[in-house]
Amino acid sequence: MKITILGAGAIGGNIAAHLARGGLEVSVVARGAHLAAIQANGLRFTSPSADFTVRLRATDRPEDLGPQDLVIATAKAHSLPAAVPGLKALLGPDTPVIYGINGVPWWYFHGHPNPAWAEKRIDRLDPDGGLWDGVGVDRTIGCVLTSPMTVTAPGVVHCNWDKSSFMLGEPTGGLTPRLTGLVDALKPALDGVGATPDIRTAVWSKIILNLAGSSIGVLSASTAGDIPARPELKDLYRKILEEGAAVAAGLGVTVSADFDGRMAAMMGTTHRASMLQDLEAGRPLELDAQFDAVRDLARLAGVPTPVLDILVPLLRMRARQ
Repeated sequence: MKITILGAGAIGGNIAAHLARGGLEVSVVARGAHLAAIQANGLRFTSPSADFTVRLRATDRPEDLGPQDLVIATAKAHSLPAAVPGLKALLGPDTPVIYGINGVPWWYFHGHPNPAWAEKRIDRLDPDGGLWDGVGVDRTIGCVLTSPMTVTAPGVVHCNWDKSSFMLGEPTGGLTPRLTGLVDALKPALDGVGATPDIRTAVWSKIILNLAGSSIGVLSASTAGDIPARPELKDLYRKILEEGAAVAAGLGVTVSADFDGRMAAMMGTTHRASMLQDLEAGRPLELDAQFDAVRDLARLAGVPTPVLDILVPLLRMRARQ
């Protein structure tokens, strides 16, 4: 099985390293110093209990790799439209594409159970239809990632936890043979992979955490562990979780904010939200997918978002600075 990871940064590097160590034929598309280090020294993965290096094919030219049996796209949401030519170069007639992205996915309304919204496109996330039409929405497998990752040096990715989660699902719902076949193929090497018949619930469970953690992290330069330690941040975190859950409910998805569980899980941790890592590295922030698209969907569902309406302009100012 030939697999290419497009966007082999922190998350993509984690997936690639484990799949390669498991004996699968894996290539990565990366760039810059990270690419050069992987080509020279291999891709190194570290965690509290693991430290290993794999050798794999790495390039910044997807067209050199040819058609694949599976593509896993872990590029940032705002980078995906520009990545369409590279994605298309990796496709065979039936190649599925797993999209491991934060925020509202561009394919969100494909196969939606509400006929009023089914096949509605989100122009903000796929402005020219390159992903929907060019790559092909029917190839899509959604993916919700829970993996606190960091690129600690070129060619080196670190996970703060010993176990990550990669939940896959069909936008059209159900446990299809395609979906279960992919999980069966990946699971021996990628222990945290699983399948859900309802990917949108998984998407919203992650979205509400990103809304709270990313906004507070960026605006206050806080680690996850700072939030439960400060009453004013705890209160804001709760309000954002509840507002995000209300948007999900307006779209027919029930998610639990589980505030107390989140506070207990975050206590004492030093992980910095991926959006804060991007800010500190001078990279663009995923505001469109993680925040603006959520507000778009809230308007569609008629759900007010007073807290997000205050935070988003501040986040945009912070990004510009």
